[in-house]
Amino acid sequence: MELLSTSIKGFDEEIGGGIPKGSIILLSGTPGTYKSSMAYSILYKAAHKEGSMGIFLLLEQSMDSLIRQQEGMGRPMDEKAKQHIIVSDVGRIRAAMDKFSTDNDWMEALRSYVEYIVEKRDAELLVIDSLPVLEILSGEVNKRKFLFELFEWMRGLGTTTILISEKKNLDMEYGEEEFLSDGVFQLTLSPVGEVDLQRRIRCIKMRGMDHNTSMFALDHKGKGFNISPAI
Repeated sequence: MELLSTSIKGFDEEIGGGIPKGSIILLSGTPGTYKSSMAYSILYKAAHKEGSMGIFLLLEQSMDSLIRQQEGMGRPMDEKAKQHIIVSDVGRIRAAMDKFSTDNDWMEALRSYVEYIVEKRDAELLVIDSLPVLEILSGEVNKRKFLFELFEWMRGLGTTTILISEKKNLDMEYGEEEFLSDGVFQLTLSPVGEVDLQRRIRCIKMRGMDHNTSMFALDHKGKGFNISPAI
């Protein structure tokens, strides 16, 4: 089984060695927990270590905003990144609607756009940021129907897909997206003492892998992420 690194020092070992390639991973968490940065770092490491082509679909922030943020965290848009990471925001996808949609259908344009890149550039990785915004933009009122069709489409791509989803708190009931995903990472901010907050991560699901479900402290130091025992 081929595995993809999470790019978090010490975390691959806790989930059985990494993410099985071809999986759909739900990256779910509360605001401010490094969800987008963690997803980007996975693409960035794969680009530099394996030369893997990745697509990052941004539905909440602009491409320039993400790139500036990642450069500030030690992941510059160098030649490797330029060659192997395609970042597309809503503006770019809308600009492609005339080419990829026959009746100005936003979801049709997005699917066709991604399929085109996967085929033409042999993309192996896909990040969708984020699921709640994608659901709104789709205009589909039946959430269950939307999710089943989305996951069927993602599986058909053959990529390793990271689907980012935001929750107000992790006590919310699981939805269809958790059950449909092959793996689920949860990220949260937890109080430490009276004044501090600690970012934490855990793997609650990873099909086919012997993984640890414990919560770990998640830090970003220098150019990368690492875990340590949660306080």
